[in-house]
Parts: sequence; structure tokens; C-alpha cells
Amino acid sequence: MGDSNVRYRDAFDRETQAIAWKSPDGREFLVCGTEGGYALRSPEDWESDDDVEFEADSDGNVFCDGQPVGWKIPRPVLDRTTD
Repeated sequence: MGDSNVRYRDAFDRETQAIAWKSPDGREFLVCGTEGGYALRSPEDWESDDDVEFEADSDGNVFCDGQPVGWKIPRPVLDRTTD
């Protein structure tokens, strides 16, 4: 997947982007900003309307179904979601 950007339109019809990020366990996610933090989706689930399983707070701490998983998305990755 590498370090790539994916452009998309959010729920408010604003053009924004998601950034590729590889978690410590090797899974690949697309990270995009939300009102309260960040949503993480696998590339395969990107177009899905299913609920987001993984989320991160504004500091990059990742949660799965509301429970902390011990991962932290680096600040440079988070900052790139707002480019």
C-alpha cells in the first residue's frame, strides 16, 4: 500500500483525503479525519457503509469497538489527513 493518499467526498460533500497507514500488527488502513478524531478502514472496506470498527482520538490513540488497542498513529500521518 505504501504512503498514498485517497481523495473522497465526506458526509458533508467536502473533498478530503485519507492517508494509508500500516498498524503495528501489519494490517493496512486508510485514515481519514472525522469530527471527533479519525476513522480507520481497510482498503477493502473503504467503499462500505458498515460501521467503522477502528477509530482514533485526536491524539492518534487507536480504539477497536471503543476499546484501546495500544496503537498510536504518528502525528505526521494524522496531519496529512488535513492537507
